[in-house]
Amino acid sequence: MKRYFNVRIPHRCPAAVFSSVFMALSVICRGIYYFHKNPSAGEFFVYFILPAASSLLLILANCIGGKLAPHLSCAAVTSGVVFFIIKAFTFTPLHRNLCILLYITVLALYSLTVFGLIPTKKMLYPLFSLPLFYHIFVEDMQLYVLAEPTPPFFEWLPEISVLLIMLSLLIQSFAMKTDGICN
Repeated sequence: MKRYFNVRIPHRCPAAVFSSVFMALSVICRGIYYFHKNPSAGEFFVYFILPAASSLLLILANCIGGKLAPHLSCAAVTSGVVFFIIKAFTFTPLHRNLCILLYITVLALYSLTVFGLIPTKKMLYPLFSLPLFYHIFVEDMQLYVLAEPTPPFFEWLPEISVLLIMLSLLIQSFAMKTDGICN
């Protein structure tokens, strides 16, 4: 298969730094929530360890940059997709199936982009921004902002963590640099 681009993630670029900061904030929000919730070992692994490991892999990819960064960032997205697919099994069947389709699409397009098999990163922008805006303006408005009674802020932390992950991935797509056509 022909590679169209050498994709790299420069570790000193502001977008990579912001992406890493938002991933770190995501881990902090998730950690505060799950360390105070006293979850079972299985819940702690799925809802804290798995997304935290994914976030830390992406941060590591951004810190080291270079040729290894696309592989590490793809591993981060893969483990994040596993987390989101497991989480989707708590949704209604239609919502679950649509989300799983979205997560697999995210993994496929991200992987094909970072490994240079898709000649543009522009498809990642709506792929990450549209679900982010949907969460903020549709789901979160109903579940948190307009809910009666309004849930305590502590209960918002897992969703804030998810929003930070989505924002980080959107910014990560801006951080990617391409070196042009290669053979």
